[in-house]
This record gives sequence, structure tokens and C-alpha cells, in this order.
Amino acid sequence: MRGMISKLDDPYAQYFTEEEYQELLTNNAGDYVGIGITIQAPDDMGALVQNVYSGAPADQAGIRKGDIITQVNGKATAGKSLDEVITYFSDDSAVPDELVYLRDGSLTTVSVLRAEIHIIRVSSNVLNGSIGYLRITEFNGSVATDFSNAVAEFQEQGIENMIVDLRDNPGGGLNEVLNVAYTMIPEDKVIVSIRSKNGDEDIYRSEGGEKLTMRIVVLVNGNSASASELLAGALQDYDLATIVGTQTFGKGIVQSYFHLSGQNGWAKMTTDAYYTPNGVCIQGIGITPDIVIDLPEDLKNSAIELLDPAKDAQLQAAINVFSQQAYFPKTTIR
Repeated sequence: MRGMISKLDDPYAQYFTEEEYQELLTNNAGDYVGIGITIQAPDDMGALVQNVYSGAPADQAGIRKGDIITQVNGKATAGKSLDEVITYFSDDSAVPDELVYLRDGSLTTVSVLRAEIHIIRVSSNVLNGSIGYLRITEFNGSVATDFSNAVAEFQEQGIENMIVDLRDNPGGGLNEVLNVAYTMIPEDKVIVSIRSKNGDEDIYRSEGGEKLTMRIVVLVNGNSASASELLAGALQDYDLATIVGTQTFGKGIVQSYFHLSGQNGWAKMTTDAYYTPNGVCIQGIGITPDIVIDLPEDLKNSAIELLDPAKDAQLQAAINVFSQQAYFPKTTIR
């Protein structure tokens, strides 16, 4: 089954055994046992580390975003499928994984023992005494509740300006991103429409809530994908936020999970495409920011959380938007 699905003309198709599917559900909920990294499908060098969770075993072992995993437990990753590389990792919490990673031309070998990981997907703080900064790493688990709580704290402090950082956010669940969007998009306005291959269309409208009067800037980059683009696209279409950063990834398609009979696991396959409120499908295109600005070359492989705010050119551009009224979109929809 894994071999057949991997040969489909669908780069997002994937097979899961029943055990793997249940582990996926656990991971998405925010608590799981692992080493605390996400990786891309390998190229001819190995598997690029996309993210390292703070405090996780991989973080403690010195692995960083941008490293390339070349070996897992003695097996080379170059040219392999992501599914195959995943099988190289130990599933025994008492047996450490030996990883070899490439950084700046040098190979390093580390031993990493699995542990319980709690993923915090929303973090927030106040910048310059008056700007609420809120970072969302993924739209899964309790992200909507955590987002709403952070916004409520900003409001209690009288914060009127908010930066929502979606850089390096690969997406997540539709329900989770819709629940976040409800906080910012007025009731009954279309957030996204999803059209299936057979022509059916589902339109999702905001359920609204207490009107948010904050001025909003959204940070994006080339790794902002799927649900991140859905949210940024809706806010941009309604002129509810200024989008700052670089062109987003361009994933405007949706995958569904199908249970295979006879205890044969699950198949994930592309079934739909989504469209922004203005009827645009961003598949292969992405969202173009209102203000295009990149990070300095020497910072592009740094984890967003580790960037020095003073050197983070994208963050500084976002902060400057609040003092440049000409850039600011309308905050009401008529």
C-alpha cells in the first residue's frame, strides 16, 4: 500500500498504518513521544530540518533548523522518501537514535533519546510597550483557544496594534484555522470556499464574535503554507491586515484521509482546492505580501524564535507599519 500510494501523481499522497495514523492524531493534539523535530522529504543531500521544538531532545542535542540529516541509525537519508526515513527512527523510548547532520560543510553525530514532547503552538509578548506580538507555529491542537486567550490579554492591556507571525507555519487543520479567523473576520463573511474535483463547493463563513478593533500586520515567508495562506489571504482580501514578508509557499489544495477496509490503515490524498474570498486559488502561486521584504542572507536558516528582533528585518518592517498610516488597510468591512 505504501508503495502504490507513493507512486500516485499526487505529491501529498501518503499511506499510514493504523498505528501511524493514531500517532499522527496524537502529534496533532500537541503531546507525543519523539525527539522534537520536523523534516522535509530528502533531496540528494539528505532531509532538511524545518523546525526544532524548544527544549526537546533534538534541541538539547544541538540540532538546529537548517541542518541536513544525512543518516539515521546508520541508514543514509539522501534520495529516500519521507515515509522510508521515518521508519529509520527508533520506536523504543529506551533506545536512542544516532543522527548524523550536515551544517556548514561539517558532519556531526549525536545520540538523541525520545521523550514526551508538548508542542506550544502559540506564543506572545508585547513589543515596544504597545505592540502585541503573537506567533502561531501550526494550526493544530489548542491553537484557536490559545490565540483567543492571547488576544484577550492584549485587549486587557489596552494594546491596539498586533503582529501575527505566520512565518515557517506549514498549515494544519481547517477547523483550527477557521476558529482563529473568527476572531478577526466579521460574522457571516466568507473565509474560504473549498471546491472538490467533482465540482462540489463548500463555503465557510465567519461565525464572528466580539469585534476586534486592533490594527493587524501578518508576517509570512516562503514556508508559510496551506492554512497559513488561507488566513493571510482572507485578511488581505478584506483589507483587514497588512501582509509583510516574502511570497508564501503556494499550497492551495486540501488532503483528505480515507480508512482502508480490513485493518489496512489510512490513505491521505488530495481531494479539493481552496479559494480566497476573492475567488483566487493560490496553488503554485502563493500570497504576495503588501510589503515585500526578506531577512538578511545570514539569518535565513535561523529559527524564527531565535532571531534577534533588532536584526529581524521583517519584524522591524512590520513594526514600522503602525507608524505609516498610508500602508494601513481599512479595519471595517462595509
